Formats: sequence, structure tokens, C-alpha cells
Amino acid sequence: MDSEVKRKLRNIIFIYLFFILAGILILGVQKLKAYIEQVRFEREQKAYNFRSEGFLRYRLSKFVYAKLEFTNHKGEVFIIEEENDMKSIDAEEEEYIAGETDKFGSYRFIEGEYTQGRINNFNDNMKHIRLWNYAEEEYNTITETERITEFTDVKNINELWEYLSHEKVEGVSNMGALDTIGYDGTEQPTKIIYDYGNGKINIITKSGTLSLGILFENYLKDI
Repeated sequence: MDSEVKRKLRNIIFIYLFFILAGILILGVQKLKAYIEQVRFEREQKAYNFRSEGFLRYRLSKFVYAKLEFTNHKGEVFIIEEENDMKSIDAEEEEYIAGETDKFGSYRFIEGEYTQGRINNFNDNMKHIRLWNYAEEEYNTITETERITEFTDVKNINELWEYLSHEKVEGVSNMGALDTIGYDGTEQPTKIIYDYGNGKINIITKSGTLSLGILFENYLKDI
């Protein structure tokens, strides 16, 4: 093999090697970019879930006349009493997404003077309210109507939170399902009663729906 042929062969090999290395480099950059995007997506999702939990806890605290305490990852303590106070949680969310911290803070309920009474009202209403089912021509409980987890009395706000935050299906909590209580979860107006269990009933509405907040009141049995 003469020197000219060797030179051409060497050049061809170099060209092949160049394109192979360039391909490996491009593939590596693409994989790195995809990995970075995946990591950011996962961080955004975790941050979103943490912020969503804070908002749902805040809503529950308002229903039961309690306060929500938030301690961020730096140990700073905030009381969430109105939506504007959620800014402290938003800051935690943003710092986590930006990679400035790898952990979240924590939430804690602070019960108020009337919290337990409001929880007792919820227990009572969940056990005694019935909604007319047109298809079956009978009254159903709230859990049967909204097709959520069977209800048993909750003793405190933490047990109440566990029940309401339980997911009916992925992405839909019991709390979300109870935002509007109607016929079979369709928001179709229907007859709603308070059933004392001894043959006596009170008609709450002849054609309507209920909201979650109403379940913490004590007047439904006396309408």
C-alpha cells in the first residue's frame, strides 16, 4: 500500500471518528438536557404538591376556626390566617424549584376555641344527612352520593385532615369531591334531608346542593 492510499485511508478514518465523536457529544448533550428538564419537572411537581397541601390545610383551618402554622426550611415560623399569608409558602416553593433548598418546611394546625365543636358538627352531619337518589328511588348518605371513602367519626383536626385529604381518585381528594355535594357527584339539585334515625326528618332543601363549609354548621338538623 503506497503512502497516498494510506493517507486517504487515514483521512477517512479520522472523518468517521469525528462524526462518531460528534454524534456521541450531541447525544450526551441531549440526554443531559432531558435529565435537567426531568429533574426540574419533578421539583416543580413536588413544589406544586407542597403548596397545594398548604392551601388545602389553610381552607380546612378556616372551616374549623383554627390557625395554620407553617415553618419553612430555615426554621422561620409563619401563621397562615388569610390568603395573602400564603406568600411565605410561595417563597418556599420558588426556592425549591430553583434548587436553593432540597427540603420543605412543615405544617401544623393550631386549634381554636370552637374547633372541636365544628368538628363535632361535621361528624354529625356526615352521619345524618341524606340525599335523594332518583335512579334508585331512595336516600343515600353523602359518601354514597359522592362515591368517596366511607366515613367514621374523626376525633380531632388531624384525623379530619387525613380523611379530607385522602384521594378519591388520583388528583381528586375527598375535600375536592365535597366542595359541591349533589346527586351522584353531578351537582344535580335533589332533595336533601337531615335524618335523625328515629323516623323524624328535617328537609334541608327540596331541590338543591350543599357545600363543604355547610357541613361544619350545626343548624341543618333544625331547618
